[in-house]
Amino acid sequence: MILKNRVLGTTFAIFVATSCANGQAAPSGSDVDGGSNLDGGSKSDGTSPDGASCGATCDSDGDGVVDGIDKCPKTPAKAVVNKVGCADSQLTPKLEPTFPPYGLTWTPTGDLGKAGGLTWTYTGIQRGDLFHIYWIVCDDPATPCGLSLDGPIDVPAENWVFSAPDSDLPNGKLVFTNTTGILLADTTTRPLMGRLTVTIVDASNVAIPFVTVATLGVTARAGTYGAEIMGTGYKVVALAEVEDTLTSTWTPYMDYYDAAATPDTGDAGGNATTSFGGSFYDK
Repeated sequence: MILKNRVLGTTFAIFVATSCANGQAAPSGSDVDGGSNLDGGSKSDGTSPDGASCGATCDSDGDGVVDGIDKCPKTPAKAVVNKVGCADSQLTPKLEPTFPPYGLTWTPTGDLGKAGGLTWTYTGIQRGDLFHIYWIVCDDPATPCGLSLDGPIDVPAENWVFSAPDSDLPNGKLVFTNTTGILLADTTTRPLMGRLTVTIVDASNVAIPFVTVATLGVTARAGTYGAEIMGTGYKVVALAEVEDTLTSTWTPYMDYYDAAATPDTGDAGGNATTSFGGSFYDK
C-alpha cells in the first residue's frame, strides 16, 4: 500500500496470546503439596482420606481447581492459579489473534511521517484471567517493518534495524534505523538515512521499559523487542524521519517527501511507503 501525506502500510493489528491466568490461591486447609486435604479433599491417587473415591471433587494437586476442569496438573505448591488451574510458571505466552483484544479501546491520532508523530492510545484493558500482557513491536512477518521513499519496501536495507546507541530501553524509548532513497522528478535517486523512534508510557505517563522478547519469555513471530503492559491502559508515540545526506538534517519523512521535487508532486499517491505495528501476546 502506497500513500502520501499519511502513514503508509501501518499495521494496526494488536495480537495477543491467549492463555489462562488469574489469582486464585489454594483454599484454606488444602494440602498444597498434592497430598490429603484436611477438609476432606482428595489425595494424589484420587481417593479421600478414608479410602473412598472423591469423584467429581478430586483436586489432586490441591490448587483449588477440581481435576475435571484442571488443565495444568501438578501445579507447584502454594502457586496462584487461574480458573482452569494453571499457574504462571505452567503457561507459555501465546499470540492474540483478535483486534482489539481485552475489550480495550484503541484511539489513533497524528501521522507517523508528520511533526509530532503518530499516537496510539489504549484504554479500558480488561485483564480478566491473565497473568501477563505483552506488546511486541514489528512482529508481523507478512508485513516488512521499514521505510522507503522510492517505492515498496523491497530490499533488506529498507527494513528497520534496532539502534542500541539511540535507544533508551529502561526509559521506554526504542529506536530503529535503515537506509533508503527518494526518487526525484529527474529520475535520480537521492540516498537517505531513515529513523523510527517509538516511546511507550502507562496511563500515568510513566515510562514502560522495553526489553528483548527473550527477557519477556515470548517466542515472537518476527519482533525482537517489546514491553509488558501492567495496568489497564498505555500510550505509544512513533515518529519516522529521514536524514538528507546533503544537509544532515532529520525531518519527518512525509514532510520531507512533500517538499521534495518528486514525480508525483501535488497528488495523493507517491513512492513513500512505511510500515509499523505491534502485536499482543499474553498468558
